[in-house]
Order: sequence, then C-alpha cells, then structure tokens
Amino acid sequence: MSLNAVIFGRRSKEYIQEFLDLPERIYARHEMMQNKEEERAILECRHALSHYFTATPILIYEDGRAVSRGVVTIYPEDDTAYLGYFESENNGAAAGLLFHTAFGIVRDLGMKGIAGPIDCSFWIRYGLKTNRFGNPYTREPYNKDYYLRLWEENGFQVWEQYISNHYMPVRNDKDCEKYMERLAKMQEAGYVIKSPGPREFRRILGEVYGLLMELYSSFPGYKRITEKEFRKLFKYLKSILNYSMVKMAYYEGEAVGFFISVPNFGNEVYGKNNLLKILKIHSRKKKPESYVMLYMGVDSRHQGLGKALAEAVRLELKAQQVPSVGALIREGNSGREYVGHLIEHEYEYVLLERQV
Repeated sequence: MSLNAVIFGRRSKEYIQEFLDLPERIYARHEMMQNKEEERAILECRHALSHYFTATPILIYEDGRAVSRGVVTIYPEDDTAYLGYFESENNGAAAGLLFHTAFGIVRDLGMKGIAGPIDCSFWIRYGLKTNRFGNPYTREPYNKDYYLRLWEENGFQVWEQYISNHYMPVRNDKDCEKYMERLAKMQEAGYVIKSPGPREFRRILGEVYGLLMELYSSFPGYKRITEKEFRKLFKYLKSILNYSMVKMAYYEGEAVGFFISVPNFGNEVYGKNNLLKILKIHSRKKKPESYVMLYMGVDSRHQGLGKALAEAVRLELKAQQVPSVGALIREGNSGREYVGHLIEHEYEYVLLERQV
C-alpha cells in the first residue's frame, strides 16, 4: 500500500475532477448530497464568498487512486482553521494522512487549531451526522457512519452539538393550548404573521438578511456577508418554496421574525437537472410529503414571538397532515421543548475541534 498527499491549486483540472468524483464512489445514489457546481466554484476560487478566505484542497491517493479528500479554509483574522468538504473511504491510514497534511498547513501558518467539518463557511454547510443514517433530508449535512471515528482517531473532540427533530403529523391540539393563546395575544397586540407570495420573494429575502446577520452571529463559524452575497447564496429557495410554510412576522410594518421551511425533496435538488427531475420537484413542491424547517429567527426585542411563529407553522402542518423535520437546532436551544410530544426521533450532529 502506497499513500501520498497532493495539495493542488485552482488550475489543476485533473485533480479538481478527481476531487469532485470521489463521493460517487463512497455513497449510494440515494445518499448523494453533493453540490458539484458549488464545490467546483470553491476549488477554482470563484465562489461568491471566496474573497473572504483561502481554501487549500487536499487529495490522498492510495496506489494511484484518490481515496480521501478535504479543504483547509483559512480566514486571515482567525487563529483556528476549518476543515471541510471531507469525504473518505473507510481507510484509517488515508484519513490519517489527510488530517496530518492539514495539521501541517495550519502549523506552518502559526495557527492554533482546526475545527470542522465546515465547508469553508457557516453559510455553505457545517456539521457531522452521528446517528440514524439512511435517506437524508434536503439540506442535511450527510456523511458515512464511520466518519466520526476517523475524526476522533486523529485527536478531534466534540465542540458543538446539534439536533434535528423528526415530528409526526399534527393530529390534534394536545399540549398546545398555551401556544395557541400566545399566537392570539401577539396578533391582538398588533403583530401580523403571514405567508408571503412568490412575487414577494426578493423583498422578504432582504428582510430575512437584515434579521439573520445579528440573530445568527453567535453561531460557530459565523462570518458577516453582504446582502448581495446572501441573495446569491439563497436565490435557489425561490424555485423550491411552498409558501404556505414560509412565515414572516411584522410589527408596525417592520419585519421582526421569520420561519422558512421547504418541502423535503431528499437529494432531488442536487446534481444535474433533467425534465423528469424538474417535474418531480414541481409536483412535490405543490403537494409535499413532508417538510424541512430550515431557518427561524426573531428580533430579541419581541419576546414571545418565536413561539407564536412556531404555532402558526404548526397550524399549517396540522392542515396538511404531513410529518416534518426541525433542522439543526443548536444544543441548549429552548425550541426543542416545543411540541415535544410530536418528536418521533432525533438526528444528531457535532462540530469537532483539535489543537495543533
């Protein structure tokens, strides 16, 4: 067995292609959550956020065949690097060489440590799945079940934990009376909670940006980006939203909260589009079998609005009688307690870190 590491640049077409092709050998088709266009943009330094960081891709070869990969991301103002776009065969030696190579890059720059998996930015993808592997939901940070072991064998420890709740369909109003009352009281107090229409997408994206930049600033890996960059990253939502499950909250005409869900398309939104895929996405968008609740935020000056927003969403789920996933709730967030009786099971994720 002969292992070697290759660090390559943005003009290395052969290595870029092998980097992009590796996941197809690791995952079954129904597990593939790869966004090749995004990855290629990162590797070629032309992603919307590339000007904020330096991305150094690594490929590990065993006997001339690519078996492990990752990208070390350096922000000039940080003393901790990120490691992301990690994919590897179940090969401890190859993964070990990948991590060793990443440690060397970080040490040479005088940095203190590495955290991950973070695909270059909080705004792209972060987290390592640790349980309940199988059919991934849309936008889930998905990986093979042995990845945690590969990271821990190389000295990484848990830094942050996240939970995604899988909710059963809402059949009745058991244990929700107080939240129904809260929604009514907030509306009586002048709050307006409504679902926007497709023609309002551009406006609400700007409103969400204004709220998100402050509300998510405490999250690991968070970096402030411009509204133009934000719009470029999230314009994909326009084609997949079912607007009944998007809620905006206003007080005296000002946006003060939001709740964004998307139909669960599985991995249908990834990869190349064809007519059959477009028709399938359109059909599922009109009549979803389940939803993924991706983003929620409330201006901190408006106490109680979060539960009122969540209640408005619960009422929509009750009307449609479909299950849902509350995605990536940070450990310790009180939102986990809401409608706890509907939780069927939990998906678990971690971020890890290691000093070098």
